[in-house]
Amino acid sequence: MKVANLILLTLTAALPIIPSASAQATQQQPAPYAQKLVNDTLSKHPDVVIMAMHVTPPNGSDNVIIASNIGRIGKKADEDDLRCIETGKSNLEVNKAGNHFEDELVLQDKAGNTIGALGVVFNYKSGDDKEKLAAAAERIRDELKAQIPSKEKLFEAAR
Repeated sequence: MKVANLILLTLTAALPIIPSASAQATQQQPAPYAQKLVNDTLSKHPDVVIMAMHVTPPNGSDNVIIASNIGRIGKKADEDDLRCIETGKSNLEVNKAGNHFEDELVLQDKAGNTIGALGVVFNYKSGDDKEKLAAAAERIRDELKAQIPSKEKLFEAAR
């Protein structure tokens, strides 16, 4: 019995590994440019714990999350996301648990056109300087703005 198992194991190890259909699809479809921007930004700013872009896709009717490090891609924007976009004013708040400072900012392209909202979240403890965290979120938003030629570019495959 042991010899049979050893032969089966040896034969199995010699077989080529064929990726699943979902893995092949992932390999064939690069992430959109928006996700690349989020990933690159998070690697430059390890103090950011959550980032999400809320944008209405071309020919779409709903503003949704199009890139994030927490999933939820396609989730419709909340009232505070939409209010930020409509008023141009950031939403600043400490979450209910008291451990995150959340800044929802207007997201613009290079030309200054409002294209959505950007959520930037930092770890927080009582006494942390909220103004300093908000300024950091604005710098990050401005870094992104310089890399967004248009809303449509966010939906193109990243290179």
